[in-house]
Amino acid sequence: MESAGQHGEGAADSVAAADSVVDRIQEAEEAVERSLADLRELERLPVSEHVARFDAVHDALTDALNRAEELLSGPSSSGS
Repeated sequence: MESAGQHGEGAADSVAAADSVVDRIQEAEEAVERSLADLRELERLPVSEHVARFDAVHDALTDALNRAEELLSGPSSSGS
């Protein structure tokens, strides 16, 4: 039989896990938005600086997709 304390702890763990997921999603979205904002400024930059901006957007999108994949696949067995 489960005690009231044990049940409450499980619920708190679930809420904390959900909060962590939301935080990770928000971080990824913010990184993508920052990178896209940088792209909007391309016309003001010399062409020689464009590649660095494109690389930054690519990195942000790759990171966001990797985070989404991790979140969809469930908890990692690596413990990170």
